[in-house]
Amino acid sequence: MALIDRVKERTGSDLSDSELQAMIDAIVAEIVARFGAAGAITVHLGDLSDPHSRPARTLRLNRPIDTGEAVAIVEIDPGNTGDAADETALAAADYRVMHGGRTIERLTGGTNGREYWAPLVQVTYTPADITQAARDEAVIKLMALDLSSRGLLKSEKAGDYSFTLGDPKAERERILDALGTRAGMVLA
Repeated sequence: MALIDRVKERTGSDLSDSELQAMIDAIVAEIVARFGAAGAITVHLGDLSDPHSRPARTLRLNRPIDTGEAVAIVEIDPGNTGDAADETALAAADYRVMHGGRTIERLTGGTNGREYWAPLVQVTYTPADITQAARDEAVIKLMALDLSSRGLLKSEKAGDYSFTLGDPKAERERILDALGTRAGMVLA
């Protein structure tokens, strides 16, 4: 089911499809700005100017690897030539993914076995931290929040009935923070 249809079903909104889609696009842009794009990313690891980083056996990733998706690692040695002949594509037996996908360890066995990582390492992978399903759920919750907001109205009362609206900005941040919360602890 398309995201706009899920929003309509869960919020009961009577806004036009184009208005709902514009709201969805704005929320998706906010999520991408805060957490990065969904799908595969490419990161470069290593510090060519730091001589102490040369004997690195492990590399840390900011966003964990989704081990169910394809991973491509290319070592570049020397890292500052820009020459394609200096690039070595690693096989899966050349490295090990550890600590819930946050650390990659260089292995001495394998097709391109080596004790240390090259000075520059290019890793292309799909992060496991925020799934598309979690992003869609956050969009739906934020849409429901936006559509239920009554502007500046904080409370209303009519007889025995009363309604108090919480802080929409705080609720919005809670939803976004929950999207970025990562489970587990990593010691490396």
